[in-house]
Amino acid sequence: MPASLRPSAPFYLSAAVAIVAVGAPAAVGQDALAPLDWIRPRALRPGETIAFVAPSGPAEAKPIRAYAAQLEAAGYKVVIPEGIEGRRRHYLGGTDDQRADELNQAIRDPKIRAIFPVCGGVGLTRIIDRLDYEALRRDPKIVIGYSDLTALHLAIAAKARLVTFHSPMPMHSLWKADRPEHAFAADSFRRAIFADAYLPGKTGYTIATPPSHRPKTLVGGKASGRLLGGNLSLICATMGTPYAIQPRGAILLVEDVNEAPYRVDRMLSQLHLAGVLDEVSGVVVGSFYPSGDKDADEIDRVLREWLEPLKKPVVWKFPVGHNPENATLPEGGLVELDADAGTLRLLEDPVRRG
Repeated sequence: MPASLRPSAPFYLSAAVAIVAVGAPAAVGQDALAPLDWIRPRALRPGETIAFVAPSGPAEAKPIRAYAAQLEAAGYKVVIPEGIEGRRRHYLGGTDDQRADELNQAIRDPKIRAIFPVCGGVGLTRIIDRLDYEALRRDPKIVIGYSDLTALHLAIAAKARLVTFHSPMPMHSLWKADRPEHAFAADSFRRAIFADAYLPGKTGYTIATPPSHRPKTLVGGKASGRLLGGNLSLICATMGTPYAIQPRGAILLVEDVNEAPYRVDRMLSQLHLAGVLDEVSGVVVGSFYPSGDKDADEIDRVLREWLEPLKKPVVWKFPVGHNPENATLPEGGLVELDADAGTLRLLEDPVRRG
């Protein structure tokens, strides 16, 4: 091979590392974190401060101001960074520096007790290598969100071992809690992170599901483990990186939207080839398409083809993801999946009470 075409030594090294990471995803970052226990943030109390941030797509003034007003009326303080509502760079909510600095400021500020990304979209994978995970572990805060925020949940799980929350966001459901179609999502959110929802003498709880959206059994049985995952596209986008899902013994959560059946098939095959599906102990499948979607039957077929042969507990049609009925689930929380009953039970409180 001509010298001009010969890869340098760093290329060989990085390629080898990438192959190891993809071939054994559970090992990514796991050895370094083995001595660390999982930690939980403290439940949110009136008088405490919540920071709104826009680490993905652009923020919109009306919904975030409306939800901030609701929180302030309930006794919480809300910090909205100056200029967040008009900040835009193409399809992003600002430059990478702006978005990473804003998130790090919230992480490092001791007055901030919860971080509420206002929306999803795209862009988090551009900045997750810039975030201060050590500061977040030293001072655990509530972190919420879904969709693109899956990248943040996975990164925090890998780097800080902090329980976070796959949940609605201010621009999606939370500001419209007074509307019937969003009441379930708002109630589930409040049950998970606000201190007044936790009664003395009781630990953990079963995730409520609305009568119109009962989970269905795909593969029966029971399993327990740490709940990890979220948006399937983002799970796959972080594979082979230090922020990848660590699936060994976990209950895998997957959901997505606006994906063609062949793309869902490709992403699930990636999880299979990477060993993720072999290592998890059970699967919770959320929403993958809106009601009436023309691809619904094909996507269901793809999900069945990949998940039924696992012979592990699997529930699907769980009310979580890109739909109004979006339950709040603890990323990294210890849960029990009863696929026969279609229930997901928290074995511990996902927050500290004291």
